[in-house]
Parts: sequence; structure tokens; C-alpha cells
Amino acid sequence: MVIKMTEYEALQKRISVRSFRKLPIPPEIVAELQSCVDECNAFGLHFQLVDGSGAGTPAVKLSPGMFSGEVYTCVLLVGPSDRTGGEMVGYFSEKLILRAVSLGLGTCWVAGTFDKKSVSPDLGVDEKLWGVVPVGYATEKTPVLQRAIRSRIRARDRKLQDFVESDYPFASLPAWVRAGVEAVRLGPSAVNQQPVNIVFRDGLVTARLWKEKKNEMMYNDLGIAKYQFQVAAEALGVRGFWNFGETGEFIPE
Repeated sequence: MVIKMTEYEALQKRISVRSFRKLPIPPEIVAELQSCVDECNAFGLHFQLVDGSGAGTPAVKLSPGMFSGEVYTCVLLVGPSDRTGGEMVGYFSEKLILRAVSLGLGTCWVAGTFDKKSVSPDLGVDEKLWGVVPVGYATEKTPVLQRAIRSRIRARDRKLQDFVESDYPFASLPAWVRAGVEAVRLGPSAVNQQPVNIVFRDGLVTARLWKEKKNEMMYNDLGIAKYQFQVAAEALGVRGFWNFGETGEFIPE
């Protein structure tokens, strides 16, 4: 299977797709998605790929009005039910989303606007279904209602400088940090609020939830932001990894 773009290119191209063509994904691409699911699950998660392509059966029932078209493939984002589990789900789900985009597919992080009775996740002890990622082919033209939804959500986006806390002006930060902050701004948000800031002080990078009132879904966003930052930093030559938790640092290798 030929990957159509790098992970960083996928990060820059990705948008939340809410209008899908009634077109099943070929088996070889489904296999690529399953491979990525397996990679994620090696870190203690329990993601589950549901594919109804062969039978032409929708994999999940998405909320009418918010979505249109049929989705024959989706990934159930199952993981530990605590906050660290939520962060891990966010982090590795973004890996999955960028893999899908690199394969020419469209996705959307869906936390609540789907019929939970339409999916049957396998839940282990202390696990929960955090959300789903529908995967398919985006329509060539976005319906008017979908454009309105996207505009309404993006209108709440914060300015780039609002995503970083530092003792230095944004323009003076290292290029890889600036790229990471921009990547955080471009990322999806489970709660559509982008509640994560990157903190750069004394040469150290951390990420934190800046909202005073926190809910468990925000920890998905914390993980998403960390993965986005990591991909961008690596694209600018700084490989590293994150420690999980609100005080977890980004550790350059």
C-alpha cells in the first residue's frame, strides 16, 4: 500500500469530514487501518475497527444534520476509563486519524453525535468507549449545512499566540516549538474548545489544560495536542516523546 503523504503533510491537510460518499473502502486499505489499530493497541488500548464494506452495512449511525452519507468503516475508541486513559486515547487516535488521511481518506473525531446503540464495543474491566472515528471518502462538495457547522466551530478557534505560554515572544521561540504550537491549533478537538496550551519555560516543553472547569473529554484533547506537537517537532528535526499527564514533558531524544 502506497502512503499518499507524510504524517506532517497529513496533519496540515486534515479537516473534520462530516459528509461522506456512499463508497466502501477497499480491503487493502482497511487492512492498513487495522495495522495502525494494532500498533495503537500495543500500548494498552483496545481500539476496535468495524468494517461493513463487504455487506454494504453502515459501521455506525451518525447524527443526522451533523453528518451526511454512509460510513461503512469506523474505529471504536475504547481504552482505560481514567484520565490517563483518556489522554492515551486522544494521543493514539490522532495517530490513527493521520494514517487515514495519508491514505486519502476522510475522518472526524466524534465524541457524542452518534447513536451509541448502533455500535457494540467489546469492553474490558475499567474500560469505556470514549468516542468513534468514522472513516470514508469525503464528498467532492460539502453540503451547505456541513459548511455552516464547520464555520461555527472554527469561529471559536483561538489565535495562534493564545496556544502558548512562555516568557519569550512567540517569534523568538525555537522554530520546532512554533511549528508544534501551530500543529496543536490545527488539530481536532473532542470537545470543540481546543482547551490545551503548550508551555515553554526554561527550555522545557509541557502541555496543560487551561480551562478552570475540566471534564474528562478534555483529556482526549490533551492527548491529541501532544501527538500533533510531536509530529510537527519531528518534521523540523527534533524527535522526541511525551510523558503523559498534565505536567508531562516533551523529551527530545
